This record gives sequence, structure tokens and C-alpha cells, in this order.
Amino acid sequence: MIQVYRYDEDYFFIEPIPVERDEDDNYIIPDNCTTIQPPPFIKAMYHPNEKKWTEAATPKEKKALEKQIESGRAPFPVDELKAQNAAITAQLAEAQSLAESQARMIANLYLMLAEGGKGV
Repeated sequence: MIQVYRYDEDYFFIEPIPVERDEDDNYIIPDNCTTIQPPPFIKAMYHPNEKKWTEAATPKEKKALEKQIESGRAPFPVDELKAQNAAITAQLAEAQSLAESQARMIANLYLMLAEGGKGV
């Protein structure tokens, strides 16, 4: 699995999305996505021709966000990223647990088959 970064019709960053391999073991990158990770900008804008992200927030937007953060009305961007990271880590741990459980079940099935199918 890889992560790509989706942007809207105006090339503003929307969200990261995971992409799984297809049946031919290839990654199909959806439209309006790039594998280039945006820096931690306030308002990241992608430039497909240059394959880079730039900050698109105006000084007025930056100042308004700073005031919201200082007054406690908006969380710090780093805090939001920490919360997202914690959620993704929990999802990964759950997926790993399921994979280990499946591996044990497959091993038990192989063992039963090797024993001549007893217990099936």
C-alpha cells in the first residue's frame, strides 16, 4: 500500500488517501492525486507541471489562523497531525493483528491437511 495526496479542481490539498495494489500488482494513482507529499502548509496548492506544492494562504489567512490558535478556537496543525497519526497507527495495529490471526488459521488448516484431514 502507498499513500497519495488528493487535491481539488483548484489544486488545493484535500486529504491523503491509501492506494492498494491492483490484481496485476500495480498501483493505480487516482485522478487529482500525486505521490508527492505536501509540506505542512496552511493551504497547500499543487502545481502538476512543476510537480511541487506551494503555500497558497494569504498573509490575511495566516494571521486569522494565528489569532484562532492563540484564542484556543482552532487546534494547532501539529496537534491535528498527531491525532491523525494516532488513528492511523491504531488502524495499522488492528490490520497486523488480523493478518497474524489469518496466518494462524492458515497454518492450522495446513496442519489438519497434513494429518489427513482429521478435524475437518
